[in-house]
Amino acid sequence: MLFEKAKLIEYKAPEPFTRYATIFFDNVTIPNAHMSIGYFRFEPGQIGPKHVHEEEVEVYYCLKGEGSVTIEGEVYILKPNSALYIPPKAYHETKNIGDEDFEFLGIFAPAINMDNMRNW
Repeated sequence: MLFEKAKLIEYKAPEPFTRYATIFFDNVTIPNAHMSIGYFRFEPGQIGPKHVHEEEVEVYYCLKGEGSVTIEGEVYILKPNSALYIPPKAYHETKNIGDEDFEFLGIFAPAINMDNMRNW
């Protein structure tokens, strides 16, 4: 299956945690998928809520901009062509700390259902 970002929907999260997500695929679009991939975009200053994934590994791959991810109190800075591994059960919070959009892929394994983003 081919997924082209330009043909997919960009979802906008409500305030106070406004940010954007484009779902490439998850276990809804591909039943029994082994992973999920989303394209995330944070405008300057935007921050996502602190959250945790109970079973899934999450990997961020930075495409553009600069962001910080706080994992269990430790801060990591992402810049283009850097990746960050977030283990299951690790509380994390993401923020754009640059002057341009912070764009990254969020890769989850095993696959997750991204309906919470579809319902933003």
